[in-house]
Amino acid sequence: MSERVRRIGRLRSTVRQTILLPSGRAAARVLSPIDRALQPGANLFNRFLGSYVGEVTGLQLGLLVAALVALATVPTWAPLFVGNYMRTLAVACIWSIFAMGWDIQSGYTGYISFGHSALSAAAGYTTALLAVTLSPVPSFWVTIPVSILAALVLGLLIGLPSLRLSGPYFSLVTFVAVLLFYRLTIGFSETLGGENGFQAVEVFTWDFTERYYLMLVPMLLVAAALTVVARSNVGTVLVAIRENERAVSAAGLDPTKFKLWSFALSSITMGIGGVLLAHFGGNVDPATFVVVDRSIEMIAMAVIGGMSSVLGPIGGAFLFVLLRDEILRLWFGHSTRWVMLWLLVLLVLVFARNGLFRWIWHAVGAVGGDRE
Repeated sequence: MSERVRRIGRLRSTVRQTILLPSGRAAARVLSPIDRALQPGANLFNRFLGSYVGEVTGLQLGLLVAALVALATVPTWAPLFVGNYMRTLAVACIWSIFAMGWDIQSGYTGYISFGHSALSAAAGYTTALLAVTLSPVPSFWVTIPVSILAALVLGLLIGLPSLRLSGPYFSLVTFVAVLLFYRLTIGFSETLGGENGFQAVEVFTWDFTERYYLMLVPMLLVAAALTVVARSNVGTVLVAIRENERAVSAAGLDPTKFKLWSFALSSITMGIGGVLLAHFGGNVDPATFVVVDRSIEMIAMAVIGGMSSVLGPIGGAFLFVLLRDEILRLWFGHSTRWVMLWLLVLLVLVFARNGLFRWIWHAVGAVGGDRE
């Protein structure tokens, strides 16, 4: 095993020395003038928002603006590509919320959860049950807050006992929680719909453009809120818990309180995503919401983008969903795409442990002296 690890290390070093460093220096020479030109705008951004969301270089600000413009103008360019990219990008917005929700808890505290799909399922199933049991069906203004509250309640029920555990036991508890939720949907099929679930949830709209923006706006709001939290003193404590929980306790802080707060925030985020997913397609079933595969996909998105960075999971989610639903499906077909997708995730784990988008962000920042 140790010899294999050394081989992987040598291969990673070879790639860095022969490919990444020379190409990075060449890119820096090209991008430095652009960074200097954008720096006045970055200085203004840092003056008013830097203390809340982190300081940026000129090139990083340009990258953020370009990404926002690309997202805002999707209806103008998505139809140019073969495939249903409008729908796929709307789905990617929802999964970005899931990935961010998982990351603010597991990525920042280091307590890895395998059961976050149960939290989004709690919101989705609450939405469905309200739709099929109440007449007339309550408005969105009623069902959405109640469904998010259901996710929060389940999160507290899982977090209160499990976050006092250490090592792998927390992960095992969350894993069992999602398995239990799945079995409940089957065992109480008359109430929870069984394998087929519910198809009676009202869809926000069937207009592709409107539906995309209804998914995009909440994603951006969630990203902004979580970025502020991650950059605050609370975010610092969460990272400290991941690095050395005993030191946090020695400093007079209660790690369990902060972990529970993080889990509650994560549950609310998952509830928002669960509600959006339920109203996106109108169906709520175990395969879409509950099964542990959904939790693993959330983890993969955060890993691809870069854990403990709000922007990383967004990039990872968009890349993962685009590969899964469009690019790899077109190239390799329905079944083989999964093999290729998880091979790509494995390669990221081996060669880019900090995530692709986190690496890109710091590489861009290094052109002008990364301030993050």
